[in-house]
Amino acid sequence: MRTREEVEATLQVAKVDPAELHPVVQCLSFGSQADDAAECYLLQLEPELCAELEAGRSLVIRGDREEHAVLCSKDKTYDMKIADTSNTLLFLPGCETPEDFSSDKPTSNILHTQISGISKNFWELRKCRPKLKKLKKLLMENPYGGPDGEKESASASSKVENQTGEALLDQVQASEDEIMHQLKVLKACQIEGYWRMLDFDYEMKLLNHVTQLIYSESWPFSKVPLSICLQELGSLEPAVWLLWISPPDQRLFSCSMLKIYLKTAKKDLIVCSA
Repeated sequence: MRTREEVEATLQVAKVDPAELHPVVQCLSFGSQADDAAECYLLQLEPELCAELEAGRSLVIRGDREEHAVLCSKDKTYDMKIADTSNTLLFLPGCETPEDFSSDKPTSNILHTQISGISKNFWELRKCRPKLKKLKKLLMENPYGGPDGEKESASASSKVENQTGEALLDQVQASEDEIMHQLKVLKACQIEGYWRMLDFDYEMKLLNHVTQLIYSESWPFSKVPLSICLQELGSLEPAVWLLWISPPDQRLFSCSMLKIYLKTAKKDLIVCSA
């Protein structure tokens, strides 16, 4: 370890005036764990993500082996890319900065700091769009065809295990909020703890029940009372009706909310716009 005299001699050889420098000197040396630097990675975070960690929330890296990894916060997704730097980056766990020095530090103080690792690159993050195509693909592998369809499909129980909320978070490269929003866009229903998209034929079956009730009650397509509709039809498919038609706090739902095409008794095509 260097002494104060050796430090001053080095400054003299380098023709550096000690008066222009901070009186506290830090001498760096390689520690015994410096060879383990390959196990450490540097990640550059924007202030918003730093605040997430300081608040006790987590950042999650998602991606299969064949996918490019992304980092996700609660509501955003970031691409991860390695950035090389011409300056060698040192890991100094015990390093102090001038802001850490108090006025009562002796002017001849020498701090010995060990380098625990070296890196010539770091991971940088860039905000990106969530990669949600896989979500629909996973849900369409096992669409919900009603109670009868579930009994007939022997493989349904094994496939549906990949459709819990936690399983989707593990497989889809997007934040939790972005995945939940896309599930609403896809009109997915959470049935017995699993997220399911309705099979087209089964959806038509449900829709047929709705249209038959609308015709029997002579309701206009633009304004159908939700509570009465659920009361009349809820016994047919109790596990699905409330999830498929509309949120329970709405008293009315319109034809446009179904977002599909209907064929009336006169075989006229009614287009229900989104």
